[in-house]
Amino acid sequence: ARAAALKETLSRQKAVREALEKERADFERTNEDVAQRRALLADLLKEKQQERRTAERLAKAAQSETAALAARADTLRGVLNRLEKLSRVVAPRRKPPPPSPNRIAAPRDGPPAAATPRREAFRPATAFASARGALRSPIAGNVIGRFGAPRPEGGKFEGLRFAAGSGAIVTAPFEGNVSFARQWGRVGNLIVLDVGGGYHILLIGVGAFLVEEGQTVKAGEPVAAMNGAGAELDLEIRKNGDPVNPSLWLSENAGPDGSS
Repeated sequence: ARAAALKETLSRQKAVREALEKERADFERTNEDVAQRRALLADLLKEKQQERRTAERLAKAAQSETAALAARADTLRGVLNRLEKLSRVVAPRRKPPPPSPNRIAAPRDGPPAAATPRREAFRPATAFASARGALRSPIAGNVIGRFGAPRPEGGKFEGLRFAAGSGAIVTAPFEGNVSFARQWGRVGNLIVLDVGGGYHILLIGVGAFLVEEGQTVKAGEPVAAMNGAGAELDLEIRKNGDPVNPSLWLSENAGPDGSS
């Protein structure tokens, strides 16, 4: 009887050891699976970050090329028309990279993307058309020329002209995409902000650029600095190339930093 009891005890102990060994092996395999999955996710994240950086670099290069072509226009209306048309050019077809082995497939929502997508038009968080009377002034300075009034150099103002102090900072009146930032014709340095809905904000006569073409800026963000004493900044707002009175869009109280 004792021998039978001892045999049964040894058998139970063996079963317990085998169960513990199995649990340990399962635990180790689980840890290996988790480590492998983490490594795969890290590789995927790194790949996605590289793709995003490449896409941003290509987008800036495309915007710079677009601006260079637009700069050949003879009029500001021509510049804006070219920017609009060229920004809708169909992107070149790109061959997708081959799938990596053991790559974790990302879930898809909805139909697959088109083979030749167009560049999306800029869409601000708030529609520009609804910002009438709420825009910030682009610079701290007195208005010395108003929409429709005669210009000293001939013609009529198609916007507002500000007297700017030396080194004054020019800020974006509204969030937008910098579609043009370079010297153009007789007006000097020109910044064009695409603010969506067919509207563009033009900042004419700036000094040093603080932004790059293709960059997105927020309202109140510095975009340029003015040159020496006597510098003047022209602000124009255009809808489908036609000038509209900026006075109707600027807040009566808000300065360039949003202060009263």
